[in-house]
Amino acid sequence: MSKHTTLDQLKMLAQRSKTEIDKVDTKVTALSSRVDDLVTAGGEPNVIVGIQNNGTDLDITSKKVDIGPSIAAAVAAADHLKRKIVTGVDAIDLTAADADQYLYMVPKTGSDADDVYDEYMVLNGAVEHVGNTKVDLSGYVQKETGKGLSTNDFDNDAKDKLDGIVMATDAEITTMLDEVFGAATPETPEP
Repeated sequence: MSKHTTLDQLKMLAQRSKTEIDKVDTKVTALSSRVDDLVTAGGEPNVIVGIQNNGTDLDITSKKVDIGPSIAAAVAAADHLKRKIVTGVDAIDLTAADADQYLYMVPKTGSDADDVYDEYMVLNGAVEHVGNTKVDLSGYVQKETGKGLSTNDFDNDAKDKLDGIVMATDAEITTMLDEVFGAATPETPEP
């Protein structure tokens, strides 16, 4: 027994399709009206009317702004802390216009290899000792010959916990996903 579509059924399908198309047309018209209202109020999609960098207008060409040169210029014009090696604290010129832009490195006498300089800065017109170059690594783990990252260097309770972790199989994950979302139906390739 074969099934045939009647003319009445085709007409009902066409009417239903027209009703759905009319609903979409109504929504598109409403959306178009809203966009027109936004443009009238001064908003326009994908149009930049100006970009500034610290109050200075940047050039806009072809709807593009190249902020690289303005950032590079701003960085170059900014004050930077620079390092300067001097022979002693008395060699620091407090009257220099850029005296407060330096970290002055003053050599230590009789220091070890990890502590070669004392560090000074000019703060509020005076020389201030701010540090030295010594680095304290006493709290860090030292390298041990023959040991690597996989060595059991932590307590056995922590190692047992790590050893007890079991990963789910692909089949277990698929079963869980099927329970949550329903079984997936294989896609049929288009001819």
